[in-house]
This record gives sequence, structure tokens and C-alpha cells, in this order.
Amino acid sequence: MSERRAAILEYLLAQGQATIDELCSRFPDASSVTIRRDLVYLEEAGAIIRFHGGARANVQESQLEPFYYVRESENPALKEKLAVLAASFIDERRALFIDSGTTTMAFAKELPDKNLTIVTTAPNIALHVAAKKPRCSVILTGGTVNRNTLSCSGLGSAETLSKLNVDIAFMGASGYSQSAGFTAGEYFESELKRLVLSKAEKVVMLIDSSKIGKNMPYTFANPEDIHVLVTDTGLPPEIEAVFVSKGVQVVKAEP
Repeated sequence: MSERRAAILEYLLAQGQATIDELCSRFPDASSVTIRRDLVYLEEAGAIIRFHGGARANVQESQLEPFYYVRESENPALKEKLAVLAASFIDERRALFIDSGTTTMAFAKELPDKNLTIVTTAPNIALHVAAKKPRCSVILTGGTVNRNTLSCSGLGSAETLSKLNVDIAFMGASGYSQSAGFTAGEYFESELKRLVLSKAEKVVMLIDSSKIGKNMPYTFANPEDIHVLVTDTGLPPEIEAVFVSKGVQVVKAEP
């Protein structure tokens, strides 16, 4: 996605909607024809809905994830078990990416205090590692903070990540289904996850079985895009078989 299209989407998310004339005034270097093409692109991506003379952000309450503090209280013991399993894949490589989310926050607590560089989009994870793991270096990507997910995304985050190399990415997802793959509830966050996957040498996905069969609006990965799946014994055998067939190592925690 071009920087202008990303900026248009950020503006629509912030304002709710805008007319084409308003967008032309905000982006004077682009013609009205170009703005219309940008809106068509964003609509085809599922990020906006066009109407006569303008567009609005495609945000439906039913698609939004529960607030972070609500999700944080769900299955804390299982999240800790997944985090411990995922921590076994940490080595002395230079840079680890830790995704935003409650399970990845649990993983951050399991980090060894070693000479590691931790890159994250999550302000709470950055603060925890900086305070509790003094030997770790911390890079917070910056960008726009989503109060619902406690994650930074947008142009600032993408620009920072584009300049970094990641050895192992520890990722989370809001849902997984065989039809849609790994999904997220917010467009910019899904694009950022996709960027991380393209930069990482190894991808470890942490997702508990309660999210299997759930779809959110935006797909950011499929089984063949990851190397390790850290989940629990509630993973359906037919789903596990799909991952194994793609060469994914499946590691399961007892409930």
C-alpha cells in the first residue's frame, strides 16, 4: 500500500468518513481521479465503504475484538503455559519481535534477561521488558496507539519495521480458520503483521484453541507462512494435520 493510501485510511479511521473534495484538499498532490482510485483500492481491501461523493471507514462493532483488559482475564493459566513453551525457542540471535496481545504479553514475562534486542508494537510489552529485563534492548515501533488492542500501527510503525531485521517473530492472532487463515480485527495491524512476517527468519505463532474456527476481517498469514505453532491440546486433529502437512512444528500445552 502506498503512503498516500495509508494516510487516507488513517484519516478515515480518525474522522469516520470524508468527502472526495475533503480528501483532495488534504492531499493536494493527488488529483480527484487518483483519490477515487485510492478509494477503490481500499474498498477492495475491505478497509472502507464508498458512497456517492466520499467514503467511510469499514468498522463494525461486531468485528472488533474485546478490550484488552477483558481478554487479559481470559485463560491466564493457559496463556502462561503457551508462553513457557514459546520461550523454549528463544536463542542468542540478535533481534526478537514480540507482537501485541495478551498471550504475547505473557510470553514477554518469560523472556530471559539476556543480551537480546526486543522489537515490539505493544507499549505495555516494551515497558515491561525495559523495567524487568535490564540486559535486553527494547525498540518500540511507535505510530498510532489502538486503545482496544494496546498496539501501535500505521505509517510510523511500518517505517520503523521496514528498517529492521528480525531473527524470530513471536506472533499472535485473533482467529484462525481453514478458509481465512490467521486473521486480525484491524486493518493497519494486519498489514503490520504481514510486514513482520516478510522480515522474520523464523515465525512462532501463539494461539490457543478457543480461537480456532473464528474469523476476523483481515487475513495476515496462512499455515505455510509460519514455522512453529504453539497451541494447546484442544487443537482439532484435522487442523493439526494441515499445519503438519505444511512443515509447521506443532507444540501443544496441556490444558
